[in-house]
Amino acid sequence: MSLHRLTRPHPEPQVSFLLLSGGVGARSNHHEPKQFYKLAGHPMVAHSIIAAVRTPNVVEIVVNAPKGYEERTREIMEAYCAGLPYKIIPAGETRQESCEALVAAAEKDIVVLHEAARPFIKFDMLSELIENEAENAGYCLAISFSMCRINTETRLVKRGVSREKVFDIQLPQKFARETLLAAHAKARKKAKSYNEDSVMVVKMTKQPVLSLEGSSRNIKITTPEDFIIAEGMMKDFHSKGKVPAHD
Repeated sequence: MSLHRLTRPHPEPQVSFLLLSGGVGARSNHHEPKQFYKLAGHPMVAHSIIAAVRTPNVVEIVVNAPKGYEERTREIMEAYCAGLPYKIIPAGETRQESCEALVAAAEKDIVVLHEAARPFIKFDMLSELIENEAENAGYCLAISFSMCRINTETRLVKRGVSREKVFDIQLPQKFARETLLAAHAKARKKAKSYNEDSVMVVKMTKQPVLSLEGSSRNIKITTPEDFIIAEGMMKDFHSKGKVPAHD
């Protein structure tokens, strides 16, 4: 198998692609971390690598490796990076720790953060994000279903939640590296926990984060059922030429 990176020179801006791939995927019930699950014949994490390799602005990939899977991660990076420089960073105890380690290891002033569990990332999605003039930006999707608050002890419904101001936060996200580093440092100092980075940046640094329109196809693979859905979606993408072919 061979994958060829676009040969034109790196345009400005140049970015570091940060790939969260340190989780063990306990909810997926897979026999190994879910990022290694074969999706359309390739490890799930490889689909994000392919998108990064095909994006000329990306000059390096920084990826986490779960404990005990460092060599497996290296084999995949060698197979799919097509000569693009990469770094493998040990995963932290939490997503937040893993992300901070990736940001600290990045060499460029602009970073794009993504997660291996979202394999439907596309070249044009990355390009739109990188080319947007906002320093900090990410994809958010309007929520199409009804929501409510529930008393978690009694399991009784308390009240409805308006969909107008609530959105599904998706990745990839783009940040000024120093801003994201500062947000992580302040959150660590204040012992604040976040399960994603756009809200953390707003809360910890007061810097704005622009919301771009997300996609319903940009799903996150979490449960066993998600693997089945993703397989069907990937076949559809291939049939329509939306996923780069692999030699």
